[in-house]
Amino acid sequence: MAIIRANSRTLANVSTGSNIIEMLSSPCNGTQVTVPSGTYTMPDITSRQRLPTSYEDITGSSISYTAPSGTTRVVYKYIFQTQYDGTNYNGLHIRFYLDGTEVTDGRTTFYGNYLMGRFEYQYTINCNASSASTAHGDITSWSGAKVMKLQGREYDSGNQCKLHEAALWDGGSSAQLVVPHLEIISLKDSSSW
Repeated sequence: MAIIRANSRTLANVSTGSNIIEMLSSPCNGTQVTVPSGTYTMPDITSRQRLPTSYEDITGSSISYTAPSGTTRVVYKYIFQTQYDGTNYNGLHIRFYLDGTEVTDGRTTFYGNYLMGRFEYQYTINCNASSASTAHGDITSWSGAKVMKLQGREYDSGNQCKLHEAALWDGGSSAQLVVPHLEIISLKDSSSW
C-alpha cells in the first residue's frame, strides 16, 4: 500500500513498507479475478466431496499461478469446510504439491470426534532460496506458471471425511454446500524494496 502526497506541483508516492506485491483472493465459485500478474478463473465448486482411503485432488484447491517479478515468497492459503462422514470420527490427511512434487513439510492431519467446521490450510514457499529443497518447498526462482494444489484422503473406512458440506444447519440436519476459499499472496523481502 502507498500513500499519495501532493504539494503545489508534484505527486509523491511514499511507501508504507508493505511487503505484499499482490493478493489473489476469492471464493471458489468460478469467478475471474484480475491482479497485476494476470487474470485467473477460480475453481467452481458446486458439490460436496467424499474422500476415499487413497489420495485424490481436493476440489477447489488447484491453481496455476505466475508470481510477479520480485517475488521472494508465495503464501498459499485454502479455507474449507470438513466434517465427519458416516461415523462420529473425522480423519483427514492433506498433502501439498508444487508443480507436481509433494512438499513433504506441508503434510498435516485433521482428526477428531464429531470434528466439523471451517479450517485453513496454509503453506509458504521460499522462491529465492540459495538451493532447492523438495521437502521444504524451497525453489531458487519462480518463473512462469506453477501449479499449487492439495491432495487428501480419509484416515480409514471407519474414520471418514467429507468436504464442502455443513451437515448441521439452523438447528437441524439439513446439509448445506460450503464453498471453499482460495488465496495466494506474493511477498517481497525487505531487501527487495
